[in-house]
Amino acid sequence: MTKAISSVRHFAHVHDDLPAFHAGYLVLTLLVAALLNMGAFVMLIVIHMALDFVKYREYHHFTLKRTFEGMLRESLVDIALVSVGLLFAVYLKHTVGLASLSGLLRAEVTLVSAALLLVPKVTILHDFLKIVSHLHHYIDQVHPRLHKGWSDLDHFCFFAIEFSFILIAASPFIMRTHPDSILHILSKELILFAF
Repeated sequence: MTKAISSVRHFAHVHDDLPAFHAGYLVLTLLVAALLNMGAFVMLIVIHMALDFVKYREYHHFTLKRTFEGMLRESLVDIALVSVGLLFAVYLKHTVGLASLSGLLRAEVTLVSAALLLVPKVTILHDFLKIVSHLHHYIDQVHPRLHKGWSDLDHFCFFAIEFSFILIAASPFIMRTHPDSILHILSKELILFAF
């Protein structure tokens, strides 16, 4: 028993130096991201924001305004990624326009759609796992731009979120389809355990 505990302790100390650990971590992250829908990643963002609320409000004793600013700054990129992911889901998973395509072209569109949806999922999951694995350090650190203006990346994220929601709202008109089909796609992507 002592030998097993010693082996686990040794692995915990050296795992960052093992390329096989990083390869396995990457493969596991890709598999989990591919299996879950966007609703699971929205849930991760909500958990992240709840953790940020505790971090800024309870641990650092910030005002509510600064707490919400910190929560937004910490999760802005993830929210933009989910918004863009939902945009890809609506426009690339819409099957009305694909009915006339040949099987090979339809398969290629499906692969491109899966790849485009995988990028936001993997990024969000990787960020969340990084936070959880270094939770004490994460809680201690305040966002570096908290009391400063919004950066160019922040403005781009706001633009991506707004642009995605506008295009999703306009998708029934752009794709000339019934809004129910768009709502069906969104519900499949956002409701956990929807298949």
